[in-house]
Amino acid sequence: MINNANEKSTILVVDDTPDILSLVMELLKGEYNLKLINNPKKALEFLQSRPKIDLILLDVMMPELDGYELCTIIKVNPAYAQTPVIFLTALEKTSDIIRGFEHGAVDYVTKPFIPEVLKARIKTHIQLKLLRDDMVKELDEKEELLERQSKMSTLGEMFENVTHQWKQPLSIINMSCSALKMSYDFDEEVDRDEVINTIDTVIFEIGYLSHTIDDFRDFARNDVEKESFDIRDVFVHAVEILSFRFGKTKVEIFNNIESFKYRTYKNYLIQIIINILNNAIDVMEKNSSAKSIKADFSIKDKMAILTICDSGGGIKMEDPEAVFEKYVTTKEDTEFSGLGLYMCRQIMQNRLNGELHAYNTADGACFELLLPIVKDE
Repeated sequence: MINNANEKSTILVVDDTPDILSLVMELLKGEYNLKLINNPKKALEFLQSRPKIDLILLDVMMPELDGYELCTIIKVNPAYAQTPVIFLTALEKTSDIIRGFEHGAVDYVTKPFIPEVLKARIKTHIQLKLLRDDMVKELDEKEELLERQSKMSTLGEMFENVTHQWKQPLSIINMSCSALKMSYDFDEEVDRDEVINTIDTVIFEIGYLSHTIDDFRDFARNDVEKESFDIRDVFVHAVEILSFRFGKTKVEIFNNIESFKYRTYKNYLIQIIINILNNAIDVMEKNSSAKSIKADFSIKDKMAILTICDSGGGIKMEDPEAVFEKYVTTKEDTEFSGLGLYMCRQIMQNRLNGELHAYNTADGACFELLLPIVKDE
């Protein structure tokens, strides 16, 4: 269903002729909510509060600000960029009509207008607008679902790494406690220093386990507020999370990132970095003998640029940027959906207001994360 049956669409009518406003009101008042304004500047003031408007009827010939100029200003406002504008005017030259379309109108009705024709055109454009709104809402909901799925996938990978990271400290705790218990069981004389050393070892390993739990918990929470952090620390943190995979595949890390304080949603950035690092490991497991990842940092044109390059041989596509397209994957395993890097770019653009790009070098693939530097950061 396109629109709630009990909810009337709202039309803004801007015309400096009282007779036209009265005529439009009588024609449409039973079907739509109407906002009638006889001055273009007052119309702009009204729109500053961003009321919900489904369609705008706009006169062209008005004092101080004509309809073409007003339409251009309205279309710059993101809240009304997709709101249909119908010009309602006595101008009927082809050049005038074309000019109206060039300024963002979707239709052009000449005065004196035929009531049935005006009503039909209004109905058509409102239906199209509501249909588009429903489609955008549905797409946004799907993107949000994909984002949640992407995060859950990253959490799954983190959990797998955490379970492997826990094996050694749990083993140390078990052996330390077992050795101490055996000494007591066999009535052996237990040295006080040995007990203290055992306890210190257990406390240290428990601290490590607690740290990994905190990492997992912090990443699992939703980012509701921006926070300040060091970009170098974020990369180090992502590497630590994947330490088991790096150790298993013997990947060498070259971290050339300079310390730089930044403010944004940290977990989203960590998610992107983890995804890039995981992909690099997957590729190098199959294609690389000398496995390495190099991270660099620079500042250019008010952008903080984090570059992550691997030695995996590069992206096997004519255009490396195609790797960000939905459902595109370079992996042969059918279990991979190809949504990982697509979602990374969506998160970078929609959550961090940045950019994410890919290119090849002689050794492998490089991913460039561009984050805007603004004054409050």
